[in-house]
Amino acid sequence: MVAELIPMPANPQDVLRVNRIYPFEEGGKKLLMVVENAAFAELDEPSWRAVHLVVGQERVDRKVLVEALTPEFGVEEAQATVRGLMQLEVLVPKDTPRLRTDFEPLPVTPLTSLVLHVSHDCNMRCGYCYADYGRYGTDPGYMAPDLAQKHVERFFDQLGPNSGVHLTFFGGEPLMNLPVVYAAHAYAKERAQKEGRRLAFGLTTNGTLLTPELVEFFAKEQFTITVSIDGPPDVNDRLRPLEDGRKSYDVIMERVRATNLKAHARVTLTRRSTDIARIVRHLVDAGFQDVGVSPVATGSDRFDLDGEDLAKVLAGMRVLCDEFVEHAKKGRIYPFSNIRTVLEQIAAGDPRPVPCGAGTKLVAADNKGDLYACHRLVGQAQFKIGHVDTGVDEQVRYDLVQNFHPRTREPCQTCWARYLCGGGCHHIAWLHTGQKAAPWAIGDHFCDFLRGWYRLGLYTYARLGEEAPDALDQLRGRRSTSACNQPQGQ
Repeated sequence: MVAELIPMPANPQDVLRVNRIYPFEEGGKKLLMVVENAAFAELDEPSWRAVHLVVGQERVDRKVLVEALTPEFGVEEAQATVRGLMQLEVLVPKDTPRLRTDFEPLPVTPLTSLVLHVSHDCNMRCGYCYADYGRYGTDPGYMAPDLAQKHVERFFDQLGPNSGVHLTFFGGEPLMNLPVVYAAHAYAKERAQKEGRRLAFGLTTNGTLLTPELVEFFAKEQFTITVSIDGPPDVNDRLRPLEDGRKSYDVIMERVRATNLKAHARVTLTRRSTDIARIVRHLVDAGFQDVGVSPVATGSDRFDLDGEDLAKVLAGMRVLCDEFVEHAKKGRIYPFSNIRTVLEQIAAGDPRPVPCGAGTKLVAADNKGDLYACHRLVGQAQFKIGHVDTGVDEQVRYDLVQNFHPRTREPCQTCWARYLCGGGCHHIAWLHTGQKAAPWAIGDHFCDFLRGWYRLGLYTYARLGEEAPDALDQLRGRRSTSACNQPQGQ
């Protein structure tokens, strides 16, 4: 009870506020997540006892807490334990301001990532495609070279002092509009060199149109190429046919192997494909440099995973995390990007107020000249933030970004993972809220999945610290450059 740890009257200097914490046990380890500052630690027995004395309380008296621990651990150990909890900011002076991300508006700074929808068409007919075979709810269309250059020009004009920028080519299938890929690349490269900016390129493709000449160009220009493929043939070919109805796996892999492409694999999980350990292992063995999985998001029960399906996915993730640790003990980083990204995030120790860069770092440009906060939500008026002729409407962008904040999503207010998760994918939240106006919120079954995933990530981090600290050192200081990096959403 609070009264037991706050005597009346208490010395004001000894009164400490208890920040929100989440203590949990996993695999025999006693672990603690400090909600507000994203601090994480494995606890010894005195600290474990202490956090259970203070969890759920608003304030405690430092001296009374030391006295409560002393009979079991001795006064010196009790004092050291309280000091340790203060270093983790589990306990802070009662007047310490709360983390500003709880209250202040999200900052709106120059955008650093541009996604060009160069093709609103595709040569595949994936059954679960949220983009309506790349058409985004309209007729098929292609971005013109002059429009692409104008998008890139407008993007560079707003950069300000930012030195690093990222340009991604997207669709539909962007290789169906190569002249625009080449034109936008050339203009962006020229601008970046002229202005002394670091420029990174990415392209997401289904892989069926790759040629040796293209791959040579991508390698020379240091593109990060992501190939959409859902696993071995029996998994991939269920829902990913070519436009003429033929199976796509052999076509994709023939192109990848013939061109010696060093690519990342992007897997979309549906109700028909939840055995992710088998899927990831297959794609790693097939030669992909990195493999990431994401549950599909369509708004249809035919494809979207329910709670039981997500439990199967989480079980597979646990197997892959075990394999990640085993590889790390041998000095290798297993190429499963979902866990690597989470480990990098934990290592950075920064609370994340939003799940991705949508609207804050990222803008998506379509073939009509419109600008959107998210490449998955192109065509949806609620997420339109400007036009190439007039640029980003900063007031519209600002208002939209504030609606992305977890404080607008009621379930986030009491969730221990809120600053790891950031409130969840905006696309999924929009779908789960019936595509209505803000506020948006992720469904309970998906929140349970995300909490389970981050809890597994924290446990894996603790294991690496004990079993493979050198691998953990490799992950510290590394953060994904992607503006969209959550294990959720197609």
